[in-house]
Amino acid sequence: MKGLVKIIGLILGMLGLSSKASAKKKATVKKIDAKKKVVKKQVRDIDKKLKTVKKKQVKAKKPVKRKKVKSSKEAEKFLKDFAKKKWKKL
Repeated sequence: MKGLVKIIGLILGMLGLSSKASAKKKATVKKIDAKKKVVKKQVRDIDKKLKTVKKKQVKAKKPVKRKKVKSSKEAEKFLKDFAKKKWKKL
């Protein structure tokens, strides 16, 4: 009877169905799941960053409409402001 139990244990061990083998499998699966969780979180964070960058890009592409200048004072003010903006960029 004991010999039969040992033989069954050996066969199950070879197939990877013994309790030791299944414990090892569970441990590796747990590790993989933990890594998977970390990667999913990183992907989520990167997606958020990408989304904000895309929004900024779209916003930057939209042309800014300027008001029509009706008087010489407005034209003078506009030119001064425009010149200031140009100098800030340099």
